[in-house]
Amino acid sequence: MNRFFTPAELIGEETAKIVGNDVAHISKVLRLSIGDTIELCDGQCNDYIAEISKINKDCVSLKLLKHFPSPTESKYQVTLFQCLPKAAKLETIIQKSVELGVFAICPVESERCVIKLDKRDSESKRIRMSRVAYEAAKQSKRGILPEILPVTRLNKLDLSNYDIVILAYESESGKTLKDVLKAVTHPKNIAIIVGPEGGFAPDEVSWLTANGSYSVSLGTRILRTETAGMAMLAMINYELEL
Repeated sequence: MNRFFTPAELIGEETAKIVGNDVAHISKVLRLSIGDTIELCDGQCNDYIAEISKINKDCVSLKLLKHFPSPTESKYQVTLFQCLPKAAKLETIIQKSVELGVFAICPVESERCVIKLDKRDSESKRIRMSRVAYEAAKQSKRGILPEILPVTRLNKLDLSNYDIVILAYESESGKTLKDVLKAVTHPKNIAIIVGPEGGFAPDEVSWLTANGSYSVSLGTRILRTETAGMAMLAMINYELEL
């Protein structure tokens, strides 16, 4: 069944509406019609089964048939701080991270990032990345829309609100991600930090660990920047959801 998100303010007791880009997708791409049923989510972990009652150019009207809590969200929230990679890798990172349950993604500029964005480029890229996250959230039946945060300099990150901050570092040999997760009881807000293709500069690692980050190894093999965040999310899901 096709799934769509719509703001909570467009959902009533018995009816709801879909507006924006999804209207054309419903009518012209999927060719859904009156009487067809869809899944609807308000992005706040509330799911609905709805029947299309009317379609016009700007709006799809729905009759709500069933309401239930979204079953796909974890009891913890993971924010990925991803240093900017080359080319289109960030789109893949966002898409797969959303599928794996990430709560939010913050693109980060660090010393060894090849890509540098000015303010205008940064905002246009964020809008595009938000669309990638939206489509991935629909496909994976998420109960929320993971947020794409503005690009932030590494040394400007505020990590004080997280129960645990985990830094993937290729030179770490003493601690694994599993070790760190076992040391914290029932973390609710988790931050994971992944460097760019060239890795972190030593002074960046020193700054992060001095500010409470746990440096961890992800195993004996060196992972690419576009792989590391996904691997960490999968490991966290395995450790905390079972």
